[in-house]
Amino acid sequence: MRIGIITYHFVPNFGAQLQCISTIGYLKNKGHEPIVLHWYPYDLDEMYAKRIPANQLKEHVEFAQNMPLSKLCRTEIEVINEIERLQIDAIFVGSDALFKYIPESRRSFLHKLFPHFIKSNVISVEDIKENIYQGAFLGKIKHNIKAVAFSVSSQNCPFMELNHFEKEAINSSISHYGLISVRDEWTKKMIQYITGRSDINITPDPVFAFNQNCYLKVPTKAEILSKYSLPEKYVLISFWTKRLKTEYFYNLIKEIEKNNLTPVAFPMPEHLLDFGLEHKIELPLSPIDWYALIKHSQGYIGERMHPIIVCLHNAIPFYSFDEYGTFKKSLLGLQKKHIISSSKTYLVIKNSNLEDWHYSYFDKEKACPSSKDVVKKILNFPTEQCKKFAKQTLKHYNNSMSFSLTYLKND
Repeated sequence: MRIGIITYHFVPNFGAQLQCISTIGYLKNKGHEPIVLHWYPYDLDEMYAKRIPANQLKEHVEFAQNMPLSKLCRTEIEVINEIERLQIDAIFVGSDALFKYIPESRRSFLHKLFPHFIKSNVISVEDIKENIYQGAFLGKIKHNIKAVAFSVSSQNCPFMELNHFEKEAINSSISHYGLISVRDEWTKKMIQYITGRSDINITPDPVFAFNQNCYLKVPTKAEILSKYSLPEKYVLISFWTKRLKTEYFYNLIKEIEKNNLTPVAFPMPEHLLDFGLEHKIELPLSPIDWYALIKHSQGYIGERMHPIIVCLHNAIPFYSFDEYGTFKKSLLGLQKKHIISSSKTYLVIKNSNLEDWHYSYFDKEKACPSSKDVVKKILNFPTEQCKKFAKQTLKHYNNSMSFSLTYLKND
């Protein structure tokens, strides 16, 4: 089959591009012809152009050339035209936060100085209209075509705040998917809340199968150590929110060094916080090197979800500082309560039974771990437990992908 893939393939985000490479590789290995439908709306393009350094943007654009891309599509009609032109047989949507949506109730906020609400801008991938990921375009294609949404996430969307019209619009759009699986329990609840469907399964992120599926050369440890002038035993430190005090990082660095490990500052796509370290990975950085640097490390300490998935996949010690999750608001938003079960990072770690290696910035009941405790967690990581989880997750992924392909092939 010629299968059109729709996902976050072009965004300047390491994990997003790697999950696409993994999906392409799986479909190739099964004898299909995957084509990534190159939808990249103007407003998403403009947003990242402001957020990401130009040299790192260039790195992600060049990396995308490793994918079998269609023509660039900026609009829904251009995607539909490409599907017709390329004679796509089936559509595979996923993975990543493709069902992200900002409810109308969250699109305005109270001005801090003056008593009025300010309306915020919402980009196309956070809306319904002409959002390819939502699926409405499938009903506009001239020939009958099957579509699945695989391991999609809602990025902690506060779905309980959707109004009646929003629920109807989203339900109408995603009804075009014959099969839907999601990456986390929160998104499952959202889809069930909107559609009433009971056939929504939770399936792994494709990065959990990266070693199996990747058709690119992943650098060896020797190559990584040589290229980045790194010592044998290094621990990556990667933050960008600055929620912790500078003193905390200094103590963390000292604790790592005390245990004969070398701390290495590791970048986000947006920038690098180097903490004054001698060893640091500068931007620009290729997604494949990003993956290899984590895979060959002695540990990862930091934020974001996909670094944790890479660690789980390769049984690499980690400690997660979680910045995700939605809030339940009351009193016109003056009071907020964090909902930990909406965090995609927490849910991944919970599935692996490694909650003790996780800390949420918003958890008022759990104290921030000391730098000594964090390093102790790295040193005492349950590697064999993690290997078992990784093996089970890969099996789950393969079974789920096989089920999805069977659905797409059947008339």
